[in-house]
Amino acid sequence: MNVPFAGEHYTPFGGKIVLLGGDFRQTLPIVADAGREESVDASLTRSYLWSFCTILRLSQNMRINTGAPIQSITSEIYADFSNQFHSASYLTERSIVTPTNSNVTEINSHMLALVPGRGQTYFSSDTLHTDATDPARLEAEYPTEFLNNLSFNGCPEHQIDLKVFTPIMLLRNLNPDIGLCNGTRLMVIYLGHYVIRGVIMGGTFDGKTVAIPRIVLNVNDHRWPFVLKRRQFPIRLCYAMTINKSQGQTLHSVGVYLPKPVFSHGQLYVAISRVKSAAGLRFLILNDDKTPFNHTRNIVYSEAFTDL
Repeated sequence: MNVPFAGEHYTPFGGKIVLLGGDFRQTLPIVADAGREESVDASLTRSYLWSFCTILRLSQNMRINTGAPIQSITSEIYADFSNQFHSASYLTERSIVTPTNSNVTEINSHMLALVPGRGQTYFSSDTLHTDATDPARLEAEYPTEFLNNLSFNGCPEHQIDLKVFTPIMLLRNLNPDIGLCNGTRLMVIYLGHYVIRGVIMGGTFDGKTVAIPRIVLNVNDHRWPFVLKRRQFPIRLCYAMTINKSQGQTLHSVGVYLPKPVFSHGQLYVAISRVKSAAGLRFLILNDDKTPFNHTRNIVYSEAFTDL
């Protein structure tokens, strides 16, 4: 490529640092109707800017680092999973708790992949409700694809992946008279198009078979100028759950996964008090470089106790 300028004091991009991502050794730029020579000539190394570039080499595989801790704690809490994955009593006794929904999703996805058999994917129907004078403009600004990507605490995801024998947790009160309450855990035994059947795990209604329908959930979040109406099964996989959602659970085996320290008053206490005995408690604490660590912070707002 020819340099389209001259001048010895020229600084590319006005001296600002620009990060060029990707790896041309894996995939070359796509040039329409081009052959080998044209594709190679379009690569970064043939640019007049290449002489100004500094190569930064990645020395740490972050995918491996993330996967290895999760594998470590799941194999500890869900020991003998390949033989026990379909046992309601086995699933009732154990769970992993962690501070954030993103960590919960990561662990649940890992565990779901270990369950044999075909899965079923359920997609929500998302619409918005607003009192705005120009709803058509609002719908144009927030299309369905955008609504599908929104996540809220206590609301099911747009996409739910399940298999038979997986544990799920209810996110809404459906029928307390038969045990279908917010926080109830169940093991899936049937995945239909319009209904999911499960066996309640633990509590007064332990072992009872129930049906879960799709419902419409209204989510009002101050960040958005509308109310999201999401029609979906009010459930979530629960091999792992957030520390806040674990309140009220009593388990034999609990893994506390802390890729970052807890960020709110009382969370650490809630996490470690889910287990019946210290023998059933396991911690996985990671430091800043994502390697195992031996201590963490306990966040306490001492002013909350001043009037006690």
